[in-house]
Amino acid sequence: MMTTAMPRFTFTALQMRHALAMCLLAGFLSSQGIVAHGADKRMLNEQKTGLETIQVSLDNAKLLKLPAGTETIVVGNPAIADVVVQKNGIMVLTGRSIGSTNFIALDGSGTIISESIVSVAPNALPGRLLVQRGVDRESYECMPNCLPTVSLGDTNTHFAGAISQTTQRDGFAGQAGGAAAGGVKK
Repeated sequence: MMTTAMPRFTFTALQMRHALAMCLLAGFLSSQGIVAHGADKRMLNEQKTGLETIQVSLDNAKLLKLPAGTETIVVGNPAIADVVVQKNGIMVLTGRSIGSTNFIALDGSGTIISESIVSVAPNALPGRLLVQRGVDRESYECMPNCLPTVSLGDTNTHFAGAISQTTQRDGFAGQAGGAAAGGVKK
C-alpha cells in the first residue's frame, strides 16, 4: 500500500497572531453592525436613504427600464457607473469602478422622477482566482488554465505587466492581420 504525504503549511508565530487579531477584529466589527455584506448592505442603504439600490458587478452591464417620461439622466459619479440610453426606454448601466453613487431621472421640466443608489461590487466570476500576498494582489482567469488578467486592486507590477503583454499581443495580431490583408496597415 502506497501512501502520499499531505503538504504541510507552516506559519510563523507572528503570522498566526496577525491572523487571529484580524479574525477577532472582523468578529467584533460584525457584532457591532459595522460590517455588512450583500443583501444586508443593500437593506442598510435603503433604510438610511429611503432609495432603491441597483447593484451591478464591476466591468459588467445591466439592462434597466427607464421610468416613463425620462428626458435627462444624471449619474453622481460617472467614474463608478456609466449609463447609456438605448431605444425603447432601455438603459445600459455599466460598473466602472468599485463604490456607490446615485442615479437621478428627470422629466422635461427638470422634476425628479426617480432616484436610486447604484452600488458597484467586485465581480465574482467562476474561474477568477485572486492571489493575495499581504497587501499585494494578483488576478488570474482560470478557464481552463490560469492566465494573468487585470482587475482593480491588483498590484501595479502585476497590472502593468498584464496590460503590457495584452498590448504587445494586440500589436502582433494587428500586424499579422495587415499582412494577411495584402500588407495594408491601419
